Amino acid sequence: MFRENNNHLQQSLFESVNFMDSRIKAKLEKSWAPIFYKYVFCNIDEKPFSVLYSDTGRTNFPVNILLSLEYIKHLKNYSDDELIENFNFNYLLMIK
Repeated sequence: MFRENNNHLQQSLFESVNFMDSRIKAKLEKSWAPIFYKYVFCNIDEKPFSVLYSDTGRTNFPVNILLSLEYIKHLKNYSDDELIENFNFNYLLMIK
C-alpha cells in the first residue's frame, strides 16, 4: 500500500536535535545536510512510484528516504553497510 511521506514536514517534540548543545546544533545547520534536505529531499515526487505498490498490505517505506539514501550512498561512496550505519547513527544522514 502506497502512502506519501509527509512526516518530515512536522518536527517532533522529542527529536534528538532539540537536546543538542547549541554549538553543535549550529555546526549541523551550517553543514550540507540542510541544503540537501531543502533542495533534494523535499523535491522528490513520490507519486510516480505509487504504481510499484499494491493496494493491500503494509504501507511502503518512504520513497523520498530511499532515494535520498541512494544519492548519499553514491555521493559519499558508502557501501550498503556503511550507508545503513550512517543512516541510523549519523546526524547528517538522519532523514525523517
